[in-house]
Amino acid sequence: FGENAMKNMTSLRGITLTVHSGEAVALLGGNGSGKSTLVRSVLGLLAIERGTVALFGEPLSRFRRWSRVGYVPQRSAAAGSGATVAEIVSSGRLSLRRPFLPRTGRDKTAVRDALDLVGMGGRARSDVRELSGGQQQRVLIARALAGEPELLVLDEPTAGVDLEHQQVL
Repeated sequence: FGENAMKNMTSLRGITLTVHSGEAVALLGGNGSGKSTLVRSVLGLLAIERGTVALFGEPLSRFRRWSRVGYVPQRSAAAGSGATVAEIVSSGRLSLRRPFLPRTGRDKTAVRDALDLVGMGGRARSDVRELSGGQQQRVLIARALAGEPELLVLDEPTAGVDLEHQQVL
């Protein structure tokens, strides 16, 4: 990791990971063990000092098709945005649309389906600030799903989500 990152954390070493199409991989470890650091590094959100990362066979430095990747961070600022649930979830479709054009029927269907999948279909018009932390997390998962990614990366996706909805997710 870069010099600034090294001031605040221990680097990760000796990690080799390959994920094939159709696989589900869970990264388990205690608090502070580097799970989020690894996820953020793989997605290019943290610079790596040595080694290589490739997404869909493309080196991370040249990878540009981010619409193929859905990401749900451990924490998000979406809760303080004042946007509606549907607006947050719709933002997951932005990389699939041409700028400044209205949502298509396919966009609307994808948003509705994603909200239904996480059990938030009835809250589309709600202000995201009115939701519990677990409901906000489900909205972020719906946002990632709405983009119909080929790779879905979830960093502690069930944090704050009640047991019933954890099982649904």
